[in-house]
Amino acid sequence: MTPDSPAAGGTSHSTAGGTSPGGPLLGSALLVCVAMVLTALSLSAVFSDSVWLLQVAFVVLAVAGSGAVLRSIPVVRNLGVTVIPQALVAVYATLVLCVPDTLALGFLPTPASLGAEVDLLGQGLDDVWATVAPAESTPGFRALLVAGFALITLLVDGLVTDLRTPKAAGILLLLVYVIPVTIAPAQLKWWHFVCIAAAFLLLMLSPHLGRTHLRVPLTASAAGLLALVLGVVVPLALPQITPAPEPVAQQQSDLTVVNPFLDLREDLESDSDEVVFSYTSDDPLAPPMRLTSASVFDGEVWAPAPFDLDPFAVAVDGLPYPTGLNGGVTRTQRSAQVSVASLDQQYLPAPYAPQSVDGLTRRWIYDPRTLTVVGNGEITAGQQYGVDYLSVEPDARTLAEAPAPDASAFAEELEVPSGTPEVVQATAEEVTAGSANTWEAAVALQDYFQSDEFEYTLDAPDSASVSAVADFLETKRGYCVQFSGSMALMARTLGIPSRVAIGFTPGTPTEDGTYEVRLDQAHAWPELWFEGAGWVRFEPTPGGPAGTPPPWTLEDASEAPEPTESPEPTESEAPAPSESAAPEPSTAPPSQAAAGEEDSGSFPVPGWVWVTLAVLAGIVVLGAIPSVLRAAARRRRLADPLDPERVWEEVRALALDHGHPLDPAVTVHDHGEALAGVIGSGAGGSSAVGRTEVGPTDSVGGDTLRGDAGDGDIRGDIPGDVDGLRALASAVEQVRYAPGSGMPMLDRERTVSALDALHAAWSEDEPMGRRLRNRLFPASVFTLRRG
Repeated sequence: MTPDSPAAGGTSHSTAGGTSPGGPLLGSALLVCVAMVLTALSLSAVFSDSVWLLQVAFVVLAVAGSGAVLRSIPVVRNLGVTVIPQALVAVYATLVLCVPDTLALGFLPTPASLGAEVDLLGQGLDDVWATVAPAESTPGFRALLVAGFALITLLVDGLVTDLRTPKAAGILLLLVYVIPVTIAPAQLKWWHFVCIAAAFLLLMLSPHLGRTHLRVPLTASAAGLLALVLGVVVPLALPQITPAPEPVAQQQSDLTVVNPFLDLREDLESDSDEVVFSYTSDDPLAPPMRLTSASVFDGEVWAPAPFDLDPFAVAVDGLPYPTGLNGGVTRTQRSAQVSVASLDQQYLPAPYAPQSVDGLTRRWIYDPRTLTVVGNGEITAGQQYGVDYLSVEPDARTLAEAPAPDASAFAEELEVPSGTPEVVQATAEEVTAGSANTWEAAVALQDYFQSDEFEYTLDAPDSASVSAVADFLETKRGYCVQFSGSMALMARTLGIPSRVAIGFTPGTPTEDGTYEVRLDQAHAWPELWFEGAGWVRFEPTPGGPAGTPPPWTLEDASEAPEPTESPEPTESEAPAPSESAAPEPSTAPPSQAAAGEEDSGSFPVPGWVWVTLAVLAGIVVLGAIPSVLRAAARRRRLADPLDPERVWEEVRALALDHGHPLDPAVTVHDHGEALAGVIGSGAGGSSAVGRTEVGPTDSVGGDTLRGDAGDGDIRGDIPGDVDGLRALASAVEQVRYAPGSGMPMLDRERTVSALDALHAAWSEDEPMGRRLRNRLFPASVFTLRRG
């Protein structure tokens, strides 16, 4: 019998982990298409429309169909590089479906096409955080779905058709089904489960395409169906366990931005002595604890400006440097430890300007414009956290020398509602007459409200509307809402950008240095913009809980109280980036561009880049798992002392990796002779061992074999390697058929050398693509059975 004869199995068997040229390529692609479309249908509970479904079906057909066509080309199939052109088809189909307007001549992608696709994916991520199922399939959602299903189809098609591992592919589909189970359980119907179950079973049937005997595929289908049914029925049959009620934060799916002014009057009138939160701080200035800043004023209500829910703007990862603050303003790194008791807010109490927060979940995000920290489905009650912040302490001279702000950059913060009574601007101009600069005008407004003409009292309207401001300027009686809102509005009439901060006064200090804050210490104050200093706090409210104005707002700087010694040095000027080898992210100020330009945040790289890198890292990790498992299995099989059965299992695995599985119907002795012939042939061992190879090979000479055994070049003495394989086969037969004779001893060096020579002989004539595939996705990891 010659190695090339049909009995030798040289051309009659299919390679492990691949599909033979005559294999059912079209049928496999069709199964993948149907399974992926069924998976998409199971995802339909998340959306209120089906516009996206046709696009997903198209990209699935393009990816799976191109795979079938490419594998029908012998050169592509033999090189094992089908996935590369298939991935290009997936990218092209994604661009055609999502951004057709950017294609040149209607079909040629351009650099703008990729940029537009990335922007759409970013919008899709924003939509994920901003909507609740069932949601409309926005263009961003559709881009995510098309790109996601293109990638998953690519993986499933490779696992099913190339690697013959439908179980792994089925797990991918079940992971997709986790999405509607998690975010849209109320919308799930029985047919959603039927769709994903049918998709899973179709993949389980894929290895049996073309078989005439139905026993094996029917058994696999029945087992898969039984597993799915048990997975659904058993949990239903178990007694229900009533879980503990979740906190309110976990029951909220969206971020609800409320106007703290609505409750401020009620908080101030509260007669409760309960401490809503407490904190310790190393800041001698004891600034107020800020919740948020309201910059939108429609003539009736001050409210925080809406901002995009950026899932990457996570507070525990750090906050951006305060916008507008440069190196000429004194600032000190401070810290506070906060313990919240019964404050039910989605805004996090923190001094301005927070730079890092620890002790919170990643659902606490921030607004980069205002440095407000808010809970996306979380509330402050029961939270304990630390805050590192910059205590900004500008001096009067710096503020007086600040240039006029760029009005075009502060349209929102300078907007004066139509219908504002003339008395508001007239009073502002009268009070600030003679002011030489913006700072003097702001101080004049503060002094006006701090004068004896005004009285702090809760006996006033709970509003700061334009009509209420006019009434307040006439009655001169009110509380912090009227004082802060009036000063902010009057500052806008003078061209000074302003907003209203809402929070709490510093609280009441205790003997141990802790500040206790109660509900009736709620407070509001204006923040005015100064170039170089950013947003600066003023205090127009006289008496009450506000305390004295900050030192930089006093007309005579010498009246400012001297701060006590601080444990950390105060910076008077920002160090240049080159002056510090390892600057702290929260204290090293970035270069500020034009006035009013938004800070780039703590992520100078766009969020989609991090997503892409994370996905690529995940793919690399997942792709490395089979080779790691293969290396671990080899070490286990060749562990001392050598067990002939375990070593023979390594031989079987090696043969399977190279596409030459050992026929279990052939004796170990005959396999040993055939494998010795593979080494003796020097290469091209594909014809020397197969599913029906039984005959021994001719004797071999003393040629030296050189081949790649994985760890560099292997030089082995051919007769020694042949003897090593034959000794291994004899030892296996002795263990199996003469167990009472004791465990035969194997020479480790000769045995390992024989295995390396066998690997080198098989690898020598293999195409580079197949050699790489054997290394990254060894077939034995997925299909080797004991025996």
